[in-house]
Amino acid sequence: MNDTTVYALGLVLVGGPAVMLAPFAIARRLVDQHGQQVADDIAQLADVPSVPTTRRELINR
Repeated sequence: MNDTTVYALGLVLVGGPAVMLAPFAIARRLVDQHGQQVADDIAQLADVPSVPTTRRELINR
């Protein structure tokens, strides 16, 4: 095999699986970012005092 053939074969063998697995890596990163955003939102909501919504809650305060 000449150098060009070896180079092309290497690109196909390495690049093919990388291209097929890239969507999974991207999805994993997006899931982690979303999880962090949700955790931050929940932490902010935990600092907000709850508002009584029922008559019984108002009486108990």
